[in-house]
Amino acid sequence: MTSKPIEQLKRMAHHAPTVVSLVAIAALAVWGHQTGWKLPKASASHTTPEAKEDWCEAHGVPDSRCIACHPELAGGNTADWCKEHGVPESKCTVCHPEILTQGKAADWCNEHGVPESQCTLCHPEIAVRGKAPPSENPVKVTAAPDAASAPTPAAKNPMTCQTHAIRVQFASLDAVKKAGVSMEPVQERRMADALPVNAEVNYEQTRVAHLSSRLPGSVWRADKEVGQHVRKGAVLALVDSADVGRAKAAFMKAIGLVGIREKAFRLVEQGLKDGVRSQMDVSEADAALREATVSLADAQHMLANLGMPVQPEEFRDLSQEQFTERVRFLGIPADVVKGLQGQAITSNLIAVTAPFDSVVAQRDVVSGEVVDPTKTLFVIADPSHMWVTMNIPLESVDHVEVGQKVIFHADAKPDETSAGKVFWIDSAADERTRTVKARARVDNSGGKLRANTFGTAKILLRETATTIAIPDEAIQWEGCCFIAFVHLGEGIFQTRKVKLGAKENGYTEVLVGVLPGEVIAVAGSHVLKSEVLKSSMGAGCVDD
Repeated sequence: MTSKPIEQLKRMAHHAPTVVSLVAIAALAVWGHQTGWKLPKASASHTTPEAKEDWCEAHGVPDSRCIACHPELAGGNTADWCKEHGVPESKCTVCHPEILTQGKAADWCNEHGVPESQCTLCHPEIAVRGKAPPSENPVKVTAAPDAASAPTPAAKNPMTCQTHAIRVQFASLDAVKKAGVSMEPVQERRMADALPVNAEVNYEQTRVAHLSSRLPGSVWRADKEVGQHVRKGAVLALVDSADVGRAKAAFMKAIGLVGIREKAFRLVEQGLKDGVRSQMDVSEADAALREATVSLADAQHMLANLGMPVQPEEFRDLSQEQFTERVRFLGIPADVVKGLQGQAITSNLIAVTAPFDSVVAQRDVVSGEVVDPTKTLFVIADPSHMWVTMNIPLESVDHVEVGQKVIFHADAKPDETSAGKVFWIDSAADERTRTVKARARVDNSGGKLRANTFGTAKILLRETATTIAIPDEAIQWEGCCFIAFVHLGEGIFQTRKVKLGAKENGYTEVLVGVLPGEVIAVAGSHVLKSEVLKSSMGAGCVDD
């Protein structure tokens, strides 16, 4: 009799786990039906009973501060609010698609290209100034992206975009920090709108000379070496040319003949007065003197063309020996002549001289070499000023003008700069690179720049004393417009459309959209952008 109840108890123990499981499932079903099958958030599980009562499960923030449920807390109109999409009802493009058919939002500033309600130039009173809370994530300013990588609004219409109506809310300032968002106030900075381009340094071509002998001959002496600085008129080489000797001889003959003809003419004139000469004799003597004078002028011009200008009056009072010595060294500076004293020098020497202060850039001659006017003996250049030739992209060339300032950084010395101004812009684009060349004349009195070297030039398109500028990290592209996020307080951020200007050293100029003293999200602003994109169904941008 006692064994039967024991067997029943054993059978009940065997089926107990199954019974417990069925009971648990039934309890879970009842709880799920009552709660809508929603698990409590982690933040809610750690709150007090009183805090649970003040919590918006839909938006994850205290219900008493939930601007999505209570738009009046952020200045919104509860009568004009789309709770489903978190924007004003009158601007909700999902509920009212007819907004998009207007082509332009009613809230639009035509003058400055931003929503009228956010135009800080027309309405500076909209600024929400404050003090940035301390951040555990220090702001790190990064370099501005290249212009080529910047997005372009190709298929969007910013005039019908309503993303500026969206506000992003965090549960608290601690939540903002935990999300990696740091803030700092908007400030004014000195900015310059500069166009960076590749560039090459060369000698100023108006100050480069390729020198050769004026006449064929042989090099009697070559004095200068590559790299030597020479003054204007310095002798680089002496060339022995028979043509030079003939030109000097013609001058000596002509000047002597003129002297003889002048004496003859005076005698004939005196004979006419004494009655022993006729007027015919006077005419013949005058014609002979004129002919001799023309020959002297021809010889004088020939010497001048060879770089040996002479005046016949300088030789009138010289003895024959002085006259010959003077003609022999025509065109040769006195200091060189002094060094040639005691040497057997012919009258055939012609000097190759420097036309301006310069440096010998190239030498292609040696003593004894036979030369003619077609052979370059020396190349000299003035390095006190250099040309910086820049390659400007076609899409940027319209912003470049003659007279704009240029700052050049050589690749070999990036920390050193040289300044100049644009003086020439090519009228044609390069067939291979499709860039337009421009040149700037850069001061090189210190000798820092060298020809045929490369670097980067910045053309200053516009320079301002001070302007509103924010870190590049604070600016986000949401598919239609550039936006920044202004902190309204208590972890609430307003989306602001901004119009951008110059970029420099990790900062971007804001022409309109924010004002000095307003606090903006910097590092981590992409977190707020993601929240805006989630809400873009109601206030986003659409294709044209």
